[in-house]
Amino acid sequence: MFVEVRTVGKTVEWPAEASITSRKRRGLQRAIEAFFHEHPSYERLPARIDVVAIRMNDPPEVLIFPDAFR
Repeated sequence: MFVEVRTVGKTVEWPAEASITSRKRRGLQRAIEAFFHEHPSYERLPARIDVVAIRMNDPPEVLIFPDAFR
């Protein structure tokens, strides 16, 4: 499992998860491919990307999106 954590301040009007653009997704995919290239024994295991979105309210709001890009 790979995890992308996004945080926004309480005054930001959009949700933290909205800051994951298609460019960022491609970058995450490239990073995962590089990880598997460096650690081939892990390639046979299932992989997914979870997203944790945090809004810095008081108390902070935390949302978790398992397998966010499927």
